[in-house]
Amino acid sequence: MKVGEADREYVVAEALALAELVPEGESRLEFQEIAWSADQGEVPDDLTGRVGELVALALETGRARSVHGPAGVRALVSVWKDTPQGRTVQEKVEDLNTALEALRGLTIGSVRVIASGPGAYAITIAAGDVDVRLTFDRDEATLRSINVGGGGVGE
Repeated sequence: MKVGEADREYVVAEALALAELVPEGESRLEFQEIAWSADQGEVPDDLTGRVGELVALALETGRARSVHGPAGVRALVSVWKDTPQGRTVQEKVEDLNTALEALRGLTIGSVRVIASGPGAYAITIAAGDVDVRLTFDRDEATLRSINVGGGGVGE
């Protein structure tokens, strides 16, 4: 995995910071290896999943913003998009957007949001004879169902 020159300092800083926090052993060595290899501009393929975990942790906890500011957040988001986790999310979002094309050109009749659990939400969009139900939680946005022709939204 290539790490752009402008992104390196942030990946290196986060990897070294996390390496200091984890107990001695394989994880610490992996984060130290990520720091060294990112500084060189390329992380080995077997560590790209760890880079995804590292960057997600920095972004989700707010550490990236508090330590590096907006530039660091942009850089780390860019790096995350090249990790296996980032690519998987991008694919799911593309699939979701493709499914939402069913609503293009239709008049929206209603939009309803419900809290389905802690940190989890469902949105139902009714347009013409199409009902689409989406769910959102901490990990992903998911197309739950598309119902064409009435009868309610199925699961």
